[in-house]
Amino acid sequence: MDVALSSSESLEGRLNAHRELLIDFVAALLGGAESIQSFTRRLSEDATFKDNEEDPGVMPDASFAIEQSAANEIRSILEAARARAAALRRMA
Repeated sequence: MDVALSSSESLEGRLNAHRELLIDFVAALLGGAESIQSFTRRLSEDATFKDNEEDPGVMPDASFAIEQSAANEIRSILEAARARAAALRRMA
């Protein structure tokens, strides 16, 4: 079930995703190699959020729409990061 997003809900979700990723990333860097591995695992788990994993009811509210937008943004960032990492490995 697709949730219709207003532009403000979409933007809020995307900004929330960027903020959370940045906080987690910096915390992982400060924590060392084990923290970085844990961050990578959490990032993959966050990016697996799918529509209908949680039943939002007949009429999903704005908070669900914002959460969906954030999950979509995290997935998009993760896909781009994986593609860039693969390209860098090929260049090395």
